[in-house]
Amino acid sequence: MARRLILRTAARRVFVRARDGLLPAALARVSPRTRAPSGSTLLVGAGAVMFAFSGTFDVLTDMIVFMLLFFNGLAVASVYVLRRKLPDAPRPYRVWGYPLTPAIFLIVAVGLMINALLAMPGRALAGIGIVALGLPLYAYYSRGLPEKRAEDWLEQPAHGATD
Repeated sequence: MARRLILRTAARRVFVRARDGLLPAALARVSPRTRAPSGSTLLVGAGAVMFAFSGTFDVLTDMIVFMLLFFNGLAVASVYVLRRKLPDAPRPYRVWGYPLTPAIFLIVAVGLMINALLAMPGRALAGIGIVALGLPLYAYYSRGLPEKRAEDWLEQPAHGATD
């Protein structure tokens, strides 16, 4: 059950990016029979099969955990950036213990990342490499998008829209 849920949520993320023009339009295709994002589901499924045949579970989780720490750290650090750039923005959810709680998280995340780089540099660098493979795709597909402003994150999606 958990595997199907992960496949579905990952496919949905690919679908939304394709719908927004950040990935090929074929990945935004929806099956007329099931109304599921068929193109993105096939891509994510193929990626899962490639990862499954690439090595052991430990190798895969080591690569993924390193990059999850990095991106979660960026998300937590954005709290500081947004509070500085948009001090008057509405905040329906407040960070408990701010500024100490996010700082503790960032210190621990950086420590774990340094530990991973020292203990298993090959796996950590492989995780970075996998993410870096997506940068040329992003550069290609984002070149025609309108420029965003810092305030754009405040915009609410249209009624009924989901991401």
